[in-house]
Amino acid sequence: MSEPSSAPLDIKFTQRFSGNLLSNIAYFVLNIIIGLALVPFFLDTLGEAAYGLIPLATSLTGYVTIVIDAINSAVTRFLTVDLQRSDLKRASETFNTAVFTTLGVILCLIPIAIVAAWIAPSIFNIGDESATSVFLLFAMVFGSVLVRTWSSNFMVSLFAYNRLDLRNYVNIANVGLQVIFVVVLFFCLGPSLPLVGISYLLAAVAALILSIVFSHRVCPHLRVSPSDFAPSRLREIGGVTGWIACSQLAYLLRYQVALILVNIMFGEIAGTQYSLVITWSMLLLGLAGLVTNTFTPMSYSYRAKDDKIGLTRFTLFAMRCTGLAIALPIAFLCVFSPQIMTIWVGEEYANLAPLVWIILAPMIVRIQTSCTDPIFAAYLRVRAPAIFSIAVGILNVILALLFPVIFENGMYGVAYAGSLILLMVGVFFLMFNAHVLQMPLGTFFRPIVTGVAALGVLSIVGTLYASIILVDSLQMLVVSGILISIIYGIVVLRLVLKKDEREIIRSCLPAFASKLIPSQVL
Repeated sequence: MSEPSSAPLDIKFTQRFSGNLLSNIAYFVLNIIIGLALVPFFLDTLGEAAYGLIPLATSLTGYVTIVIDAINSAVTRFLTVDLQRSDLKRASETFNTAVFTTLGVILCLIPIAIVAAWIAPSIFNIGDESATSVFLLFAMVFGSVLVRTWSSNFMVSLFAYNRLDLRNYVNIANVGLQVIFVVVLFFCLGPSLPLVGISYLLAAVAALILSIVFSHRVCPHLRVSPSDFAPSRLREIGGVTGWIACSQLAYLLRYQVALILVNIMFGEIAGTQYSLVITWSMLLLGLAGLVTNTFTPMSYSYRAKDDKIGLTRFTLFAMRCTGLAIALPIAFLCVFSPQIMTIWVGEEYANLAPLVWIILAPMIVRIQTSCTDPIFAAYLRVRAPAIFSIAVGILNVILALLFPVIFENGMYGVAYAGSLILLMVGVFFLMFNAHVLQMPLGTFFRPIVTGVAALGVLSIVGTLYASIILVDSLQMLVVSGILISIIYGIVVLRLVLKKDEREIIRSCLPAFASKLIPSQVL
């Protein structure tokens, strides 16, 4: 048995925070540009009914890869702790056990994915699309996700070394190549659903190659070696994987199942409309990830040192900053949703504004709660969250089926069910993670109050602004967003954040940004 080095790995959180954050911003901005541009592009080239099948296919991939995602989540925890403790022998065993186990699971999942893709046209409303086209779309999207999940084995070392910038470069390459392949193939061969699937698959293979290159550069002593496959390590990882898989399934039952139910219950057009709003929720989760992903390595670092007090303080800081930051885009999207929908995809979708409020507003709680997610995983307390998540996931499906019937509100009933479940999950995880750290159960609720209050104030101010000033063009929408953001930013930095919080934020900024921002502001 190897002995860990006396000096733990220095993940250089403060030094790398700015680079990680900037790369996160670049990835997020690219996602926004591509995500928003592709929707009208697909609507124009494929049609409304056919477009709705693309997000439906991507949402189904999670059900196929539950086991792999669970293995990767467990490995992330074990390998990060091994590397941060400089136990390279144990890290190599963890890495190779994960690589070969995941590969074996993928080989077993391939026929399951093919069968799922084959029966998809008979389950869902596919409009005028042929069953063969839908099968090929689903099959190749499933294939792309299987390739990406295997590549995540090589990206765990980047996470452990806090090189989130390199992880983002891989993700940027994947998203960028998807678009390039789609546009080129559509231009050369004409628009079709199978070409979308081919584009996703080719981009995933390219991202796999890039992830292997970056992994070897950052951690050259982690190499693929069958001799380092450790059955004992597999049992240790497997003990956690089962419960994480339950949590993954529960996540799908809480979030991804809505789009499937809307398609089956209300048709492909309703599914397309629902997917438009879901697009914004995914973008918000991506925006939140700009900050929360940069916090996670630090949370595992506190766990490696078993510093519960430090981890609690750090998590409270992360939740408070994340809530104040994410309240602005949530409020903006909700208040100006009619204008945004009109400019983005057409005036006929402006009536989806109430659905935007129902789905997006409660996300402030989920996003802030996500800052506490590394806690129970870091301390391997995964059983209770998994059982609870499965229970509320099943409850979500039941309510999503009942609410539209009881209240006769169509797909809005599905949205209400999802939002109610989201709030229940948020309360549970806030209390459970406080329990894991042996803190009072209400420890993590105060930052939630701050975030919700900020969202409420912004919503009121934004509604008053929209009632006074006519916002009927993209230019006015951009100007209004910039104006509200500047005023809100100054108020938060000078009146809401504490002095020590401002100092921490300034210390994490790039040198050039720190010099540009006056000390009176930050």
